[in-house]
Amino acid sequence: MEGLNIAMKDACGKGLFHGINIPKSNTSLSHLFYADDAMFFGECTIGNLKNLARVLRCFHASSGLKVKFFKSKVFGIGVSDRELTSSASLLECDACAFPFTYLGVPVGANMNLIKNWKPIIDHIQVRFSSWKCKYSFYPHASHPCEVGKGKPSTLFLFHI
Repeated sequence: MEGLNIAMKDACGKGLFHGINIPKSNTSLSHLFYADDAMFFGECTIGNLKNLARVLRCFHASSGLKVKFFKSKVFGIGVSDRELTSSASLLECDACAFPFTYLGVPVGANMNLIKNWKPIIDHIQVRFSSWKCKYSFYPHASHPCEVGKGKPSTLFLFHI
């Protein structure tokens, strides 16, 4: 993945791929990696999409690691459904909408609503229910959403 990171930085530096600008910052975001997943952020233009596809093909040719476009998704913010569908077909992947779930966490959902925390809390409770010793993760509350007057508290998650 380091090779893909370098290729994306190079493409952005040469103006071949345009990421998104972070408001009130001089920073541009073009990609994020987690394990064997990659997320790309950029302007919704034909040129940007074609250059992203080219970078990914070059990455495949140089590393042998192939992007599974049939498992990939394209999301649009502020673009029409027609543009989104066209972009997805160009990359040979699916067009999707927000909110969606990534690694069990809702992305694009309003996290001030308790209902959007429920799947996360349920997953944590299931994981810890198998422990022989039961620990109370939320002192002074029978449910994590009762902490802080109806809003979820900060959850610290540790992979064990």
